[in-house]
Amino acid sequence: MSSPIHAALQKVASARRAYFEQGVAPDDGVIDQAIFRSWNRCVAARRREQEAVAFDPVGRSRLSELMDRSHSLLTAAKEPIDNLAKAVSGAGYAVLLTDSRGFALSVGGVLDQSEQAVRMAFRRGVDLSERAIGTSAMSCALAERKAVRVFGPEHFFSANHLFHCAAAPIIDPSGEVVGAVDITRDTPLPDYGALSLVNQCAQAIERQMFRQLPAYLTLKLTWQAASHDATQDLILSFGDEGQIIALNDAARRVIGELNGIDRLRYEDIFDGQFSVKARSLLSRGEPSPLRLRSGLCLFASGEGLNDGPASARAARSALGRDAVAAAGGAPLPEFGDPGVARKIDSALRALRNELPLLIVGETGTGKELVAQTLHARSQRATGPFVAINCAAIPENLIEGLLFGYVDGAYTGARRGGAVGQIELAHGGTLFLDEIGDMPLQLQARLLRVLESREVSRLGETVGRKVEFQLVCATHQNLPQAMRDGRFRQDLYYRINGFVFPLSPLKVRPDLAALARSILGEISQGKRQLSAAALALIESHDWPGNARELRHALGYAHCLAEGDGPLEPAHFPSSVAEGVEPAKREGLLQSVEKDAIALALAQVGGNVPRAARMLGVGRATLYRRLRASRN
Repeated sequence: MSSPIHAALQKVASARRAYFEQGVAPDDGVIDQAIFRSWNRCVAARRREQEAVAFDPVGRSRLSELMDRSHSLLTAAKEPIDNLAKAVSGAGYAVLLTDSRGFALSVGGVLDQSEQAVRMAFRRGVDLSERAIGTSAMSCALAERKAVRVFGPEHFFSANHLFHCAAAPIIDPSGEVVGAVDITRDTPLPDYGALSLVNQCAQAIERQMFRQLPAYLTLKLTWQAASHDATQDLILSFGDEGQIIALNDAARRVIGELNGIDRLRYEDIFDGQFSVKARSLLSRGEPSPLRLRSGLCLFASGEGLNDGPASARAARSALGRDAVAAAGGAPLPEFGDPGVARKIDSALRALRNELPLLIVGETGTGKELVAQTLHARSQRATGPFVAINCAAIPENLIEGLLFGYVDGAYTGARRGGAVGQIELAHGGTLFLDEIGDMPLQLQARLLRVLESREVSRLGETVGRKVEFQLVCATHQNLPQAMRDGRFRQDLYYRINGFVFPLSPLKVRPDLAALARSILGEISQGKRQLSAAALALIESHDWPGNARELRHALGYAHCLAEGDGPLEPAHFPSSVAEGVEPAKREGLLQSVEKDAIALALAQVGGNVPRAARMLGVGRATLYRRLRASRN
């Protein structure tokens, strides 16, 4: 052992004793601050450095779930991890890939020549998080978003002192840490070159993840035209209209995210028009200068959706339209409130961390639209979106609809049985709308499904494994419902991992933008709102929220002739003349009746044509007409 390495080990060992025996913080430079912060977290969790460490893998079904959830990461990592293993095996290293929570996904390297502790740790499904094994390079890299090396006595638990490990985080195109790559060998001696190798491997995986995106154009920016240092590349991916759908950390550090990427476009960052520059970059074989609006001049090379290996093209094509939305390629729906976009970003992070979501808001505020948007942008976007309105299903049918049933489960059951909606949501999103109206006796059964992730059809005793992300919504005051005994407290705490409040229309800061968006859908972009109509919309309280606004705009569009702008006179009298608070009951119904009557008058009483004009099904319109006569 060389004297510099021996001296470094002695300093770390002394600093460790001073901290654990006397509570003295290490001097600057002796212990990496990332490692020291990990020590502090372990102490705060009441762990003791002399505890035994168990490397226990999860069960087979849980491992299958972990692998499925990390499919994109595993695909992108395969080649870089194989190359890393070839590079470090001669130095006695084992190679590991973990997910964002520290579970081992793949292992390699020289495991057969390693000590038993390394072989036990490096097995798929083993929990290698900080909570399980204390301070390690993997846990520090995940927590700090940077490459970290931990050797010998820098590990929190003494049992791990025989390890030297180096790890780097893997950051996906949306900016989230999705895993870590680690190399470990059974010697406490530091290897200062290990950090560079894992960092380069992690960045190679990140580049592969960019290639998985269904992007129209991916730009690679470098400081000089002939640069071969891929670790310094700035990478940005664009949709076909120049909207940014992803950028790597290096790009974020240079240009910033400017309050998120959902509304960020090529022209916000670079000089010139996207369509012109995209064609130029895709046709050139070498990097060309590209000027940022800040004045920086970089060299850009572009890769299009149809570039690259045939297998990658096929994979991107198979993702389809939903995957474009999941990657952020589709613009967010208009909600009349810029703050909703920030809430959606936070909600997506919650879903990635397997937290259930609870959307709360008045009827008509767009709760299902939020749920659909979250599904389309989530990691389960390619799976099914199953929506169940718990308030709209008769109580005697909801149990069979939710859980399914077997042949002969009850009188009238369909021959052959039926698959329940919860089971159909496997691999995707289960959206339980108006969950506050779910019958109390079903809440206990739903809770068991959510906790066990197993569903049993009516009439059978065998459970079926289901995996989905859960989004619920309600207009009810659930804390009050719990106090009244109408909603289970344990179910409430199971569904409100992240609460997403939606404000009523009357307090949204950009109601005009929402009105323009809805009118654009109704009129296929042919109709505008006059200044007076906008003023009317912004002054009305909209007790029916977005549903009332949509009905009112549809009514006005039908009433107005030609393609001229809508005026206040075109709107229903309940909106145009204002409504006293005491008279607001039934307002939405009156607007609906007015719209139906006007549509029937314009088509001479032809119900099918009126239904098409109103954008509803024929059966729905017949039901509304029968209800209005009663």
